[in-house]
Amino acid sequence: MKKTPLGPLVAQTLKAIEQVSGQGAVYHGLYESTLLTNKKVCAFCRHALNHPIASTLCRISSCNASVQGMALGEPYFYRCWANLLFVTIPVAPRNQCCGGISLGGFCSADERDDLRDTIAQVVGAWPQTPVDSFLTRLDSIHTIAPSALRGLGLLALETTFSSGLNSSEFFRTQNEKYLQQRQIAEAIVDIRKQEISPPDLIGDTYQLVSFLNRDDKSGAMAFTSKYLAKLLMASNWDLAKLKAHVRVLLAVMTSQDILRGTPWAVATSWELRHMLRLEQARTTEESCYEVADWIQRHSQSEDPTILDERSLPERTLGWLQSHYQESITLSKASRAMGTSSSTLIHRLRRETGKTFKQMLTEIRISEAKKLLATSFMGISEVASQCGYFDQSHFTREFKRAINLTPGEFRKMMYASLAKEM
Repeated sequence: MKKTPLGPLVAQTLKAIEQVSGQGAVYHGLYESTLLTNKKVCAFCRHALNHPIASTLCRISSCNASVQGMALGEPYFYRCWANLLFVTIPVAPRNQCCGGISLGGFCSADERDDLRDTIAQVVGAWPQTPVDSFLTRLDSIHTIAPSALRGLGLLALETTFSSGLNSSEFFRTQNEKYLQQRQIAEAIVDIRKQEISPPDLIGDTYQLVSFLNRDDKSGAMAFTSKYLAKLLMASNWDLAKLKAHVRVLLAVMTSQDILRGTPWAVATSWELRHMLRLEQARTTEESCYEVADWIQRHSQSEDPTILDERSLPERTLGWLQSHYQESITLSKASRAMGTSSSTLIHRLRRETGKTFKQMLTEIRISEAKKLLATSFMGISEVASQCGYFDQSHFTREFKRAINLTPGEFRKMMYASLAKEM
């Protein structure tokens, strides 16, 4: 079994899954042929993982499920080559999928006989493989109900959050994006069935804003999917054209806020802040998600700018998490938040007890620890990836934070893995 720098975090998570669920779990790397297991893996699956053909099929199934689950932002349920039930949790320590943790295999109570026939047929086609070597281990396979399997998947996902392997915020956002795109796709089908004449985008923009002005939250959110579907169709899924249409919505929302009594400076600051977020969107999906987020926030308060201002530290944290790799200054962050540097400093210190530099350093050191534990990168490359353009500066900051140098921390993580293995 090959060891990997990702092992310490994964091994801890596999052990935690074993403790909280009592179930076997296997990690397959997406880009490397890495394999880690906990002690509860059943005899059938353990035998399959040691078989050259079966192990390859297991890895392919798990990796495909990891990619699918990453797109959905949730556990992915499927059947493996042996027709066993599995659930896979994507592993994304830096919000980039690098593998998956799979729990299984299971079967329903009424399919054991059919399972035996299926496995005998599949394994019988493999060269130099006794069918009985698999069939005699079928008794180790547990039965499970679909509802229990879903609960197990959610429990495993929560375990990856608590262990620090995955980000709960990232997976929540991924799932919201997926659900939104599904709603937009359904809206597009309905529009194509019903509408013959070109859509009235300006009219639809004012209709959406009218929902917000009437404080009709459910109406606004229900109309949003249809509105975004029309914008996508009108722009032919071109990102630049979509953003141009969305800017019109932003301008209308700002003008309506001013007419309702919001101070000019506050309303335009809100518009600038969201304009910057829109510009950072790299795909049509991200742009649509931004629009839905504006509308939801706007519908939660008569003055959405007040809501945003109350969450200034939270918004700053999110912005830093997205830009920590860049050359960041207080003034740059202040402009992105639509506020002054002095206000940002005051709010961060008052509501978090931290300075801007402390918050940024914590994020960078946290990401550096993950990279040191989960990648083959050299120390200088880790420093660069975390926004430090001077390795000696990175080393000083890292040691100041945890009283270990980056090299000492990596050796400690490897030693931890050796004990786990």
